[in-house]
Amino acid sequence: MKKIFLISFIAAAILFSCSKEGEQNTENQNTENLCPVVEASTVPQVVKDSFAVRYPATIVTTWFYKDSSSYCALFTESGVEKLAHFNTNGTFIKEEVEMHQEGEHQDSTVTGGKPTTGCECEVHKEGD
Repeated sequence: MKKIFLISFIAAAILFSCSKEGEQNTENQNTENLCPVVEASTVPQVVKDSFAVRYPATIVTTWFYKDSSSYCALFTESGVEKLAHFNTNGTFIKEEVEMHQEGEHQDSTVTGGKPTTGCECEVHKEGD
């Protein structure tokens, strides 16, 4: 009887530790590939000018440096959170509209350009 209890206890401890480790790995995967947030002062003026022409009277909430080759601007327009992606020379690449859906859905729509790989330009919010 003691052996069965001991084996059950060890098995439960192993399952619990594996479960916790899996949760940590999932959590790290969500934050591991986020693009670095940068100060507006470090964004090339040509990129900021291109944003201003495309989105007049709109203020960037957060700038990101994407994969050492481009910049993303997070902003809100007409109550909708958007992300505009520009090359370092100011050329517009694409726009994403954040959908914030629950479940198995795309969380953004892309306008212009091709979807890119690499780091994700998004702000990690607590609880995500």
